[in-house]
Amino acid sequence: MSFNEAQRFVIKEYEKIGQDDARWYIPEYWFDLYDLDTPVDTALDSVDYASGVYEDINIIQEFAETYTIIISTNNPRSILEHKLKGLKFINHITHTFSSISDFGNIVKNRQFYTSICSKLGIRPPQMLHVGDNYLYDVLEPYAVGINALLIDRDGENSTMHSLHDLRLILKNH
Repeated sequence: MSFNEAQRFVIKEYEKIGQDDARWYIPEYWFDLYDLDTPVDTALDSVDYASGVYEDINIIQEFAETYTIIISTNNPRSILEHKLKGLKFINHITHTFSSISDFGNIVKNRQFYTSICSKLGIRPPQMLHVGDNYLYDVLEPYAVGINALLIDRDGENSTMHSLHDLRLILKNH
């Protein structure tokens, strides 16, 4: 099978499951499904997550001087930990929450966000959530009273196209 054929096959299989199903995010599910011989950790170790980091992410260091920085993700901890290794500002992140690993194989939903607020000892309006998925990063947190912003790096469906835009948004509020 050529690389392009393999890529189309994998995308088709992911689309069959869909992002609303927690299995979509779990590498062990896919490795077991296709009986892959490579250990998941070996595969994750081979990915260069740092090369996929957006240049504006370093602004997190500036925000951390004033705000508590957390990460909430649908990624399981196995992926999250690998991704965090490539971040220079890791010491500015106070908490990480994985919907898959920490909350029983769910995708980010209202219960997830409510639980985060409870664990942090804050009320939902005290949180600002920024993400790139309209359902999981805007609608779900907003439904429980969390302030939520969509970042759309393509610039089509959002007022925020970069984390640098967040500086101005926070300054005006």
